[in-house]
Amino acid sequence: MSINLGAFFAKKKLKVLVVDMDPQGHVAPGLGIEVGYTDRSIADVLANQEDLATIIVPSNVEGLFVAPSNIKLSIVNETLYNTFKRERRLQKAMEKTYKDGVFDVIIVDCPPSLGPLVENTLMVADYCLIPCEPSSRSIDGLADFLHKISEVREGALDDKWFVVLSRVKRAAKLTNEVIEEKLAEYKSKILKTRIYEREAINQSQIAGLPVLDFPRGQQASEDFAKFGKEVATKCQIKLKS
Repeated sequence: MSINLGAFFAKKKLKVLVVDMDPQGHVAPGLGIEVGYTDRSIADVLANQEDLATIIVPSNVEGLFVAPSNIKLSIVNETLYNTFKRERRLQKAMEKTYKDGVFDVIIVDCPPSLGPLVENTLMVADYCLIPCEPSSRSIDGLADFLHKISEVREGALDDKWFVVLSRVKRAAKLTNEVIEEKLAEYKSKILKTRIYEREAINQSQIAGLPVLDFPRGQQASEDFAKFGKEVATKCQIKLKS
């Protein structure tokens, strides 16, 4: 999701950075960037408290840049549990990036689990976008995540979080209706745009392209265009074109 949202903003003439805080490291390969175990990544930045700018690389989309991740981040994540001010490592690494105002939009992609990596992400966020699949497990995890937001930011993001339903199956009409009933208490925070499950999204990631540039990704591209415009409105991002 971060790849295609970032690509959408980049195609609107904004300079965009996607910071990958997930040890699985899907962002860089999804944009045609190979990152090996020994390559420098966000793991090095967090472990050594370095400037984020030292690892930023351009992608195959004009205006879109990546601070890549790799599996080493899982090791760093474990060491952070017993580290003083563990939740402020990313914030410190990004100070110069924020101060210089090099990027119009910074998207931080984090893993779907609670812990130091999510805490670090929340500390730098102006807005929080929560992908939620139409499943009971995702809904159960949503309440836990909202508690973590409140705990880490002490109310600073109370009105600045939104839920996007992703990997929605059009054919599963009954399931979708049940899930929306269960999400009724969050209705005002759920984005209108749905990200539907489409094979083109998977194929584009394998090809190292955002779906907006994938030859067979027209329908998915339309989904993400609507999604990007809605996110821009909710998060007060001014599109240039």
